[in-house]
Amino acid sequence: MTRPADGDVYDYLIIGTGSAGATLARELSARGRRVLMLERGEHRALKETLWESVSILNEVKVAPKLKDPRVFAAGGSTAMYLAVADDPPVEAFRAVGIDIRPDYAAAQQELPLAVTPDDMLSPQALRLRDSAIGQGLAWTKNRMLIDHERCRGAYDYAAKWKALAFVEDAIRSGARLQCEAIVERILTENGTAVGVECRIANPSFGSRTERFYASKVLLCAGSLATPVILRKSGFDEAASGGYYIDPSIAVIGSVPGLRGTNCFAGTMGTTLDDGTRLLDANVHKFYFNMGMVQSLRPWRIRDYGQHVAIMIKAHDAVGGGLSADGRYHKDIDAQALERLQNSIEVAKRVIAAAGSRSMFTTTLMTGGAFGTLNLARDVDAGLQTRVRNLHVCDGSLIPADARVAPTLTLVCLAKYLARHLLREADAVETASEHSSQRVALAG
Repeated sequence: MTRPADGDVYDYLIIGTGSAGATLARELSARGRRVLMLERGEHRALKETLWESVSILNEVKVAPKLKDPRVFAAGGSTAMYLAVADDPPVEAFRAVGIDIRPDYAAAQQELPLAVTPDDMLSPQALRLRDSAIGQGLAWTKNRMLIDHERCRGAYDYAAKWKALAFVEDAIRSGARLQCEAIVERILTENGTAVGVECRIANPSFGSRTERFYASKVLLCAGSLATPVILRKSGFDEAASGGYYIDPSIAVIGSVPGLRGTNCFAGTMGTTLDDGTRLLDANVHKFYFNMGMVQSLRPWRIRDYGQHVAIMIKAHDAVGGGLSADGRYHKDIDAQALERLQNSIEVAKRVIAAAGSRSMFTTTLMTGGAFGTLNLARDVDAGLQTRVRNLHVCDGSLIPADARVAPTLTLVCLAKYLARHLLREADAVETASEHSSQRVALAG
């Protein structure tokens, strides 16, 4: 393999600029490290419009008739997410030697984390809360990744935290961003990662193949893309242990006379005894309209403000895998579907008590495909794979026994990895300085 001159080798090559990749780039570049970010999508200002959503959204089939959405753009899926900030599964990571407690503390100081105050909750959210509590449910507020001080009213897309902000921080610190880069495989020499081979899209001239080199490769492509890249790079075991998708469904009802407003979804909810989660799913009008068209109920669009909705997420068993042709496959277990059906009845009672006389359930959706890699098998405590200098940090490592809204967890895990890498690099530099000093004294 022909290697470039040292000046063309980055310290860190980061594949993917979602929550984890963007955080790593920000942390490492802030310490003066040479960082290259590879992003499959474009670097653009994010807007909540139909064209913007369609142009950056991609879907991957993860179960029969079920596709998991992902975003191809700098900043990743935070361009289109609820912004719920579940506590990271600290103990699940500690069990395999990964202590993210200092990183969680740091993230809480840096990110806009807070529950939504009552005066910023929409009439839909308040109506659902009153109804749920009246039905005996512990309907409590969730922390959100939202800067409420920036909100104008009950909803403001710009107030949501997005990983794009960290990408742009990294660029200001000297990191390079290469967009429209589709990584094909990891380049290795003698069991050590040395770079990547990828296709760079060019609208005018088609794609070209290019190689980039680095001292360390950090794979943060996402829970579905990362195993595919690993498979192409010789990791036949990637995604062989299955994954989970938390099958989900929404119950939507019309409440005559309710005068709702645009609002953040996911601000409140509850967890039932069987682990099934119910969330306030009163989405912004833009997403509501899209949903009604997809549900073949466009006439409901004119009455957006009269609708209330609950999202239900049931835990499924880990299963399925990645076939030799790069396709995911999984059957949803009967127990998960039974829990989902039982919870639908709970949601219907809440919505009926809220005043609805007309309701329907959506088709089955995924709650996010995660856990495609195994923390104990596929990486060590430094998130390094069996190939030296190749680390993984994304939703593929969120374990099945700690299912959370992933964003805050991924920021913490990335901070942990950055801290580990910088400590390691500092130790190497210190050892090198001491060695040089000894040589100089001996001379």
